[in-house]
Amino acid sequence: MQLLLVRHGESAGNVTRQLQGRGDLLTARGQRQAREIGAHLAARGDVIALYSSPLPRAFETAQVIGAALGRAPEPFEELAEIDVGDAAGLTFDEWAARHPEEAERFRTGGVDYIWPGGESGRQLGARTAAIIDRIVQAHRLERGAVVVVSHGGALAWMIDHLLREPREVWPRHQLDNCSLTEVTIDPSDAQAVSFVCRNEIGHLSPEPESEIAAGRSAP
Repeated sequence: MQLLLVRHGESAGNVTRQLQGRGDLLTARGQRQAREIGAHLAARGDVIALYSSPLPRAFETAQVIGAALGRAPEPFEELAEIDVGDAAGLTFDEWAARHPEEAERFRTGGVDYIWPGGESGRQLGARTAAIIDRIVQAHRLERGAVVVVSHGGALAWMIDHLLREPREVWPRHQLDNCSLTEVTIDPSDAQAVSFVCRNEIGHLSPEPESEIAAGRSAP
């Protein structure tokens, strides 16, 4: 089977660089990105399943992709981004200025730091590993591609899990909005994986220079 990992389109929180909660929506650019990757995936002609985080920015992306595929996305809570709890809606710098002691705990605690009212990186890694294993187990003997729409942080942990990396440090995989990471799963051994591409964005149209400049100047 082919596992296709897709980060959601650009969201309002991506533009403002906020720690995002559950309600963030796609921008107009994010909607366009979703349409473009939907057309790209539809042109493959091999997608047999579509799963998504239930958070609006990801599920909206998955719905646009699903419209292109003629397939409704199936949401899984385990595919959601890390829950930053009470920090949602603030930039990291704003949160650190308001809660310097917590910011120090974040720096020293690493993946074991639990966001107040939320979860830790290690917890995120465990739940995303469990759901990706379930998805692979359900489809590994089938011919075709399975699309998973999720978030930058969650997908980075999934990639680390597929590479069998330890969960002791934060993953360093940087994924662009509506990027595609494709993984081939050996049907005889679900742990035997090979990466066809990572963070592929060739299916997205070039950004207008005005949008690139606006992105550079965003806070």
